[in-house]
Amino acid sequence: MTSDPEGKKSTRFDPPWSQIKARQMGELARGESRWDVLLETVRDPAVDAIRGRIHFISGNIHQLSGWIFLEWKEKDIDTRFSEFSAQELWNLLGSLQQ
Repeated sequence: MTSDPEGKKSTRFDPPWSQIKARQMGELARGESRWDVLLETVRDPAVDAIRGRIHFISGNIHQLSGWIFLEWKEKDIDTRFSEFSAQELWNLLGSLQQ
């Protein structure tokens, strides 16, 4: 966690770029709409676990979920991600665009 000038700790999780891993998980396609789906993971030392979030990229447009995964192992995040149906990913993307 970082501190602001007044000495209060930030509660926002903001990992260093060097520790972030993101990998292509597939593509969402519906009509003319096409989105690359990436899964980003990073270790959070404050809770000694792995956090994950989903990126949706279409051309120059980038939508990003919050840190919706928190698991002990990266493999567990992969398992949880694989439980999302295409419709659930479309719903998540739709909620990010509002």
